[in-house]
Amino acid sequence: MNGKQKMAEQSRLWLWEALVRLLQQQSYQDITISAIADEAQLARRTFYRSFKSKDDLVDYYCRSAINRYLKELKAIDTTDASFEIVLKTFFDFWWSEKAILRLLIKNNLFNRLLITWMPQSSKIYAKFQVPWHIHGSSTEISYIMTFSTGGFWNVLNHWLIKEHPEQPEVVTQTLLKALNKLSKI
Repeated sequence: MNGKQKMAEQSRLWLWEALVRLLQQQSYQDITISAIADEAQLARRTFYRSFKSKDDLVDYYCRSAINRYLKELKAIDTTDASFEIVLKTFFDFWWSEKAILRLLIKNNLFNRLLITWMPQSSKIYAKFQVPWHIHGSSTEISYIMTFSTGGFWNVLNHWLIKEHPEQPEVVTQTLLKALNKLSKI
């Protein structure tokens, strides 16, 4: 990244951080682009150099968070990675993002994370090879990822909207217990 690209990325980050600060005080629908730019101490035109709308700024966060999560997944040794390890990685990562996710849920923006994730989910499944994955057709993988992603995102929503959400390990163990029972049906 050259100096100009670094500065542009820094501006995007400042704009995102400004939106988060504003979301802690008011609803998303009441926040203007001018207010975001002012909060970030940047010109309004700087916002429009990187983003078309507030939703585009939220999508920037979603892409960034998903990329950081994928880095966490890639750090797992997949040769003998258990489902429990992958599940724990999932909940630990999103727990670290809980303050922002709670703001997204509160402002009906959490679905933007899901919308960002879904188009790439089958590709991620193919790249992240673990012993318990099935090797099916692209249609089968698409159904598997749609099913599992929907479940995980609903659990995240249910879990993190709570005033006092359980620790990630509790959620991981609860789901493992339920999945273990289901596998015996």
